[in-house]
Amino acid sequence: MEDQHYNGDIWNREAFALLKKFGWNRIGDYDMDVKGEDGKKMGIDTIVKFETPLKAKPQLAVLEAKRYETKSFNKVLLQDWIERLDKKLLKLRNSAPFVEKFPDVDNCTISDIGIIAIWFSDTYNYREFYPKFKEALNQVSVSTRTRRAGVNSIYVLDNTRFMRLFALQNAIDNIKKEDGEYNFIYSPRYISGSPLTRQKALTIENIFSDIIFAEFKRGGETTSYIFYFGQLDLNSFRFLRNAYSKTSLWDKDIKIILYVYDADDEFRKIENDIKTDIFDGFTVSIMKMARNNSIPDFLLNMTENEQ
Repeated sequence: MEDQHYNGDIWNREAFALLKKFGWNRIGDYDMDVKGEDGKKMGIDTIVKFETPLKAKPQLAVLEAKRYETKSFNKVLLQDWIERLDKKLLKLRNSAPFVEKFPDVDNCTISDIGIIAIWFSDTYNYREFYPKFKEALNQVSVSTRTRRAGVNSIYVLDNTRFMRLFALQNAIDNIKKEDGEYNFIYSPRYISGSPLTRQKALTIENIFSDIIFAEFKRGGETTSYIFYFGQLDLNSFRFLRNAYSKTSLWDKDIKIILYVYDADDEFRKIENDIKTDIFDGFTVSIMKMARNNSIPDFLLNMTENEQ
């Protein structure tokens, strides 16, 4: 069963506090009753918005937080969560009471993105449990019937994604210890046919990407940052180099700091090849991002203003 309601409510606030670090904003309060277009109330954990180069307006999303033990999870439960969230998104899409209560949503996209944020609290069982979770995720069936209201996208974040975000935020916090301007980079490869975009927010699509580009400007000097969460082999780093070449940072005068996630001892064998062969001619430093399977202290000890 779900952890006690108190713990679930805390995770709701912790999950958003983490996303807030990546430029996301909350609309309204936590755990709200919101009226859909049929006038009936629905329970909503959190309504969020974030800037995205894919849309002309900020992206609106509904975040549903779940805190469970691995033994209590199953595919039927996941299917139910997704179906319920899908219905909520559809009912909010043309809801006049929703816009009346939260006028800010009128300046955002339609409610077509839902996010299920699951934290499996018995982290000592998570590694063994993860294949079961992936299997359940692959077996979830989503209705493909034609709907006049349109189709929703629902993203499921679990410990694996959150552990990446924990590591990414820790790295960014270290970068920002110096004064300067920090931005994520969205290349034309990411937004086909569009110019490169710089922005403060990390999009939901990039949360699921193995490659994240960013830059830090200080005193007229630009440093390129690459955060990499993919396979640790030379072919994968060649693909990374090709993706990097599509950005404006493709300049041998710009220093590259490459952060690599969860690197093992085998990675050391190819580390020099990455610097001297794959990124030949560039000045490259390689840093490590450690896997952290616990909720970090800055979330556990956050103040009311940080929530």
